[in-house]
This record gives sequence, C-alpha cells and structure tokens, in this order.
Amino acid sequence: MKTNSSNKIFLAFCLGIVAGAAAMFCAGLLYLRHDLVLREDYPGVTAHDLDDMLENEFPAGTGWHAVREDVSLPLPRDGRALFHWSLYHRDHARAMIDDPHGVMLTPLVTTAVSVTADPDDGHAVVARLNPALLGVLFGGDAGSALRSEVAEEQTALFQEMADAIRSKKATRKEPEP
Repeated sequence: MKTNSSNKIFLAFCLGIVAGAAAMFCAGLLYLRHDLVLREDYPGVTAHDLDDMLENEFPAGTGWHAVREDVSLPLPRDGRALFHWSLYHRDHARAMIDDPHGVMLTPLVTTAVSVTADPDDGHAVVARLNPALLGVLFGGDAGSALRSEVAEEQTALFQEMADAIRSKKATRKEPEP
C-alpha cells in the first residue's frame, strides 16, 4: 500500500512542478509581450524631422553611432513614413564582446530602431528593443551593460534629439505682424 500512495505523492509533485513551470512561462510571455519593444512618442516632432536628425545632425560626442538600415519592408498602407536605423556604442559593445559568454550577445550590439509617424496625429514614434529587459534575460557582465547604461542612454539620446528639433522649430517661427 505504501508504494501506491508514494506513487500518488510523486505524481502530484511532478504535476505541481509542470503546472508551476507552465504558469511561469505564461506570465513571462505576457511580460515579454508588453515590454520587449519600447514605444516612445515625441509630440511636436515628425518622423521626417527625427530621421533627418539621425542622418545629418546626430549628437556628436555621445559615443553613439547611427546607421541607416535599408530594409525592404513594405511601407504602411496609409502612407506614413517608416525609417529603420541601427544604433551602437563602441564601449558598450566592448563590454559584451569581452565577456566570454557575452559573445553570444553580439547581435544585440546594435539596437534596431524604427521611426514612424503616429497614425492619429502624425508625431514621431520610435520603436526599439528594450535593452534593459534583454540584459535581465541574459545576465552576466554583458547583461549588466545592457541593463545599466544602454537603455538609459538611448532614451536620453532620443529625448535630446526631439528637444533640439522642437527648439529649432520654435526659433524658426516667424513673428506675427
């Protein structure tokens, strides 16, 4: 009789482990689904303005480099602009490449960025992978670099560019007679 109850306890234990793993997977999937891609809105800035800033006036001295990606994705049917860029920073890339386990993260050295217009009011929308979340997932020194510096610097960089565009637009306005 002991064997039968032992088997039931073992089966219940295994089912509990499987149910817990399934619950963690579902919760992680929901978390990743909403946080893997960051969306940042920049009212008062158009996608063309931000694309032009990335192309011609990218902030010097930041260590960040922007490279236009010519991808053959179809444009939105409603005619909105869609631009693709890769951002990278040599020092942050070094942290990933020097970590023996981080070499597997070299595809993350460049961050894919899409710049488009909001379909409702036309302001610029930037979509990019969330480096902080990727850093948590991968861990190690490389993950630490992604978590601590890359995410914050990229957000600040786009905010700085948007502010520069807004201030240029404000100074270009002609005074009313």
